[in-house]
Amino acid sequence: MFRNIRSIAVIGCGGIGSWLLPPLLRFLNSEHFAGEIHLWDGDHFSFANTERQEFDPGALGLPKAEVLVEHFKLLFPTLRLREHTVYVTGKNVHEAVNDSALIVSCVDNHPARALIERRAVQLRDCSVLSAGNDRYDGNVHVLLRAAGKTLTVPNVERHPEIATARGGDRATLGCEDLVAQGETQLLVTNFLAAATLLATFHMLWNYDQRTGRRRKSGLPQEVFFDAASCAMSLVTAQRE
Repeated sequence: MFRNIRSIAVIGCGGIGSWLLPPLLRFLNSEHFAGEIHLWDGDHFSFANTERQEFDPGALGLPKAEVLVEHFKLLFPTLRLREHTVYVTGKNVHEAVNDSALIVSCVDNHPARALIERRAVQLRDCSVLSAGNDRYDGNVHVLLRAAGKTLTVPNVERHPEIATARGGDRATLGCEDLVAQGETQLLVTNFLAAATLLATFHMLWNYDQRTGRRRKSGLPQEVFFDAASCAMSLVTAQRE
């Protein structure tokens, strides 16, 4: 299902994105992926990130997307990596979310999730894997759009709070803001979110080969995970 994509955009290179990128790029390198891979993040590495993200101490204060692209270019020189050291906003979302692309959303707020999805459903062929987590649990939502049809239920329909979040809403706060208010992010939960994203991506990468022609109801819709109970569950789409 993902083998015909022309580009991949990973939006958010923090607690989830930074753990997803090493195995994802290693896999794409082994598959000789020829499309461009774009990393988007307007944030810089800070001392607070050392609790949940792996990076060289010399990168403190530097843009996350820039540092990671430089690092992975050395490891995988044949991959076509591009950095964007800005946040995805209403002004540039058309540059980040394109036709025939896979968007991997690792953002930490609902308005950004809604913005990415609303752009994606305007396109003919565009898929979005959107991850998020609370302290112990979280989910990976799957939006599949092909030939002008939306094959799975959009995130904003399954989770109305994403569609209604506005500026000032708690959901718009980034991880560092939540930590300042007493909300703690856990390394294990971020790591599990990244692992669930990778597993979902891999399932869809091999979906056509493994399953052949299947009803739309067999498409993956959402994967839920819980670090406290080591549980994971898949919900399939039921869209007519």
